[in-house]
Amino acid sequence: MRRAMIGCALLAAVAVAAGCSQYGAAGSTPGGGTLPLEGTTWSLVEVGGQPARPAGDNGTPSLRLDVAQTRASGDTGCNSFGGGYELSGESLRFGALASTRRACVDEALNRQEAAFLGALADTRTWRIADGTLVLSGEAGVLARFTAQTAR
Repeated sequence: MRRAMIGCALLAAVAVAAGCSQYGAAGSTPGGGTLPLEGTTWSLVEVGGQPARPAGDNGTPSLRLDVAQTRASGDTGCNSFGGGYELSGESLRFGALASTRRACVDEALNRQEAAFLGALADTRTWRIADGTLVLSGEAGVLARFTAQTAR
């Protein structure tokens, strides 16, 4: 047991020293059971301080970061989007995100989509705390997500 604990601590220290950021902020190590930022599909639960609305047949707005392609993708509830991102430690910046152009029939979902894409554009840092991904910018918390469960 002690060897396993030392091994996990050493693995975490090596990951931090190497700049490995996929496991989040301090205390979010592979041995800690925290989900990785990259490779997890995250469901939007709050944007701009407002609870996220599900989008009917389109499901819940989502975000996924693909480490192999350094590509972000997801669904706004009305449209799908994709584009590059840069990740370094707790710093996260999204590049220009391309999106489909389907119209939402619900004006509230149009506003949510604009707020969601705006939050991604303004993101500067990230952290995972208690299973919740929090994206923040210069003005504070922009959006919160939980890991999407398999259907």
